[in-house]
Amino acid sequence: MDDIVKTLKELEIEDIIWIITLFSAIWAIISNKFERDNVINKSSKSKRVYKTINITLLTISFFVYLYFLLLSYSRVKNINPQTSFKQARLTNLNFIGATLFIIAALISIIVEIYSEDGSDTSLIPF
Repeated sequence: MDDIVKTLKELEIEDIIWIITLFSAIWAIISNKFERDNVINKSSKSKRVYKTINITLLTISFFVYLYFLLLSYSRVKNINPQTSFKQARLTNLNFIGATLFIIAALISIIVEIYSEDGSDTSLIPF
């Protein structure tokens, strides 16, 4: 019964993540509008706006991936001698994949902040 409650709670959180993903897609389209304006008109204001939106979206993605990494880690911790070899392997691969997503998100955030076409807003002062 405890597993059912835990799974239902995880599904509720995933529903929220899907809603966040939907809004992120909408904001990504808005960001593209500002980036398009920047490419056509060389507008520094548009550049700041689209870079800020992109960094915000990447940061949100990082925290979503972090949730899945923590969830995956808890599943790895629950592997016991009764867990089948196949299930243990899949659980470990899931954890490795989640870890790689976190690394990719961090790299993407850093690239977006430091890219030469970046905005004049220095989030990291160097």
